[in-house]
Amino acid sequence: MRNLDIATLRSLQGVAEYGAVTRAAEALNMTQSALSMQIKRLEEVFERPLLEKQGRGVVLTDFAQLLLTESRKLVAQNDAIIARFTGIRPDCCLRVGLTTDWPTKHLTLAVRNFREANPTVEIVLTDGNSANLIRQFGQGELDVILTTEADCREPAINLMQLPLYWVGAEGGSAWQQRPLVLTNALSCAFLDIAVVALNGVEIDWQHAPGIGSCERNLMLTAADQGVNVLLGGSIRPGLERIDHAGGLPRLPKAFLNMYMTKEKVADMAAEFGSYLRRAVEEEARELAA
Repeated sequence: MRNLDIATLRSLQGVAEYGAVTRAAEALNMTQSALSMQIKRLEEVFERPLLEKQGRGVVLTDFAQLLLTESRKLVAQNDAIIARFTGIRPDCCLRVGLTTDWPTKHLTLAVRNFREANPTVEIVLTDGNSANLIRQFGQGELDVILTTEADCREPAINLMQLPLYWVGAEGGSAWQQRPLVLTNALSCAFLDIAVVALNGVEIDWQHAPGIGSCERNLMLTAADQGVNVLLGGSIRPGLERIDHAGGLPRLPKAFLNMYMTKEKVADMAAEFGSYLRRAVEEEARELAA
């Protein structure tokens, strides 16, 4: 029976958050070669590749995305055990869900700063598409969530409205094809926005064949197999905003929303929400610069 090294799982999470081995290594206070070795050790355990190059960065393979979800649970459980038996016991647990549509740089700092200010509060992080996060929040499985949506409805709090862009492969031509192939995931709120916009100007469209993860769909886009609708801060290496000169319809803005529980950890959720709001504002300023 083989055992997993928690440090290797933290390295995988770092690469997922920063989209590059170099930036992840800096955040984890490691050398690039040391982090690469950690990823290699994980690949040897599962005998499957975990990273794929995309432009100047890297993305997780579909298998690595599945592993990432489970690894977050294991790392959180590890940290909880260490805290419990070293005398540092959390006063409460705050379950936080973050949309994968928004950059993670300042969100990561928000979590770190909150933990430093509240060392006895355990943070359990989940990431995913907004539809799933909203469902989990509604079922009481998450205490604070950050989502991207087509509008803002109770009990959501709108943090800001953000421009959406048609995005394709660098130098690609897929946007000129008809029917236009859309590569957004079926669960992505931006897909519905794109469909309404296209139907409004009577442009034929179809969804990319097959069902896969967001990473898989972005890979299709980078391979010029279709177009995606993204926030400006989500445009990765290998992708670019499409200069369509009016050939595609104008897109409305997306709503970046926050939900906070009103149950027993409501006060702590509200405090964390203030950290989250500042992180979003700082990220938005950098994107606009």
